[in-house]
Amino acid sequence: MARTKKPESLEEQLLKVEDNIKTTQENLKKLKRTKKELEEKIRINRLEKLDEMIGSSGKSYDEVEQLLSKE
Repeated sequence: MARTKKPESLEEQLLKVEDNIKTTQENLKKLKRTKKELEEKIRINRLEKLDEMIGSSGKSYDEVEQLLSKE
């Protein structure tokens, strides 16, 4: 037969909640780092694609810069 679980004291409950908060904060920090890394990779990919488009267009960077600054 399974034993019945003894109710936790308020102090034990508090310790569990504090531990959960700490774990969640650490997880949030990791997720934020991952988010930042992914955003940077996306930015680099976009810049590389833009560089390829500029190269295949036959225009110089200065010409593209002038075209974009007119808008």
